[in-house]
Amino acid sequence: MISSSFADIVLFASLLVSVGAYAFVSKREGSYLNILTPTFIISIPGYYLLPLFFTHVFGTEASPYAFIYIYATLAVENVVFAYVYTRPTRKLIRLPFRYSYSNFDVLSFSLLGLAVLMYAPVLLQFPEYLFDPRQIYAHTRTGFGINFYISTTLAFLAVILIQFTDRSRWVKGFVILVSAVLISLHGSKVQILSLVLLLALFQVYVKGRKLKFWPSLLAGIALGFFLLLLFAATMALGDSPAGMLEDISQYSDYTRNAMLVIDSHFPLQYGRLTMEAGTIGRIPRFFLPNKPKNFGALYLDDQFFPGSLDADAGAPDFGIGVQYADFGALAIVYLAIFAMLRGWLARIFVDRLKKSRHPADFFLVAFFAEISLFPVGGVGWLLPEALVVAAFLCFVSRVGADNVYRERIVPKAHFGSQSLGPSNSAESV
Repeated sequence: MISSSFADIVLFASLLVSVGAYAFVSKREGSYLNILTPTFIISIPGYYLLPLFFTHVFGTEASPYAFIYIYATLAVENVVFAYVYTRPTRKLIRLPFRYSYSNFDVLSFSLLGLAVLMYAPVLLQFPEYLFDPRQIYAHTRTGFGINFYISTTLAFLAVILIQFTDRSRWVKGFVILVSAVLISLHGSKVQILSLVLLLALFQVYVKGRKLKFWPSLLAGIALGFFLLLLFAATMALGDSPAGMLEDISQYSDYTRNAMLVIDSHFPLQYGRLTMEAGTIGRIPRFFLPNKPKNFGALYLDDQFFPGSLDADAGAPDFGIGVQYADFGALAIVYLAIFAMLRGWLARIFVDRLKKSRHPADFFLVAFFAEISLFPVGGVGWLLPEALVVAAFLCFVSRVGADNVYRERIVPKAHFGSQSLGPSNSAESV
């Protein structure tokens, strides 16, 4: 067991580096509400503040090596993403898709209706839990993936599309409200928070509104209270404030479980867990009834918390421990490369969104901001699926449209800067 003072030094050093990376991105973006905000809203409490509380109250049995490794990796991920994301791109990336801008309202209503229809069978099967959605969530962990996940993604798409229309605030508010109610009936705190963050990112990257430091700080505090209310509404917490923090801190087990993997000298898996998550995890149980429960990251749950997995009561998260089990000490390199790729792609699509102002590009910006648009756990990075959804949005936006556009890059000599979009850089076909 390490001392609390040693843990504090390591934790605060990592936190300082991570906050510095966030401030660097915020300065470059001109807004403290930016593409890193969704990640930090979850990671700062989950990786730093609540573990700090837990360590001081209960102590930690982690070795110095495990503690330093985990928090060094978290800091490296944030620094690498910030550095790559803030590098200017030499030219806009052109995609081989045609798209239009005229039917976003119809698409929004249609997808919202499909989202309701997709989730209706679940609500009809568990009508007694309509006022206790957390119980619906507990009863649908397996066997309801298609209804659960697709309805959520469709609801998010409906909200995105309606924001790009000229409809009144009442119409937009109606779509957002129905989507929020539907998402809340899924019983997941993360999905509700994702909807809030989705609307916030739209204001920054589409409306062009910037939030300075103090308004962002106040917004962050408000989101913190919002998260606390979500916990209070979806689980039994202690009666006192200290008891509530203790119960909530039990859910911030990402770092503790990762350290458990490191200190257990778990046999190296040579990438097997990552490969299983990316293959078996993508096959719906509807099509593979005998799909195992202990594949990918869930294999660690089976090894360390078998009772939880057998009872289907929710599997603990191992965070970086999954990559460490796969790649050992080289996990930090793997995760740094992954952060580099995410930062590079995020920069590309933020730049595209500024020019195209199309829902397809915004969807990908939200995806690279790590908003939970696909609320599927243990299946790895759903980049192929995100690209397919973006292509789908481009395709369906052309249905019934008079003007369909294809992208072309406009040289600086003609317009002063490269651009996309129908106003001056996309050809009507």
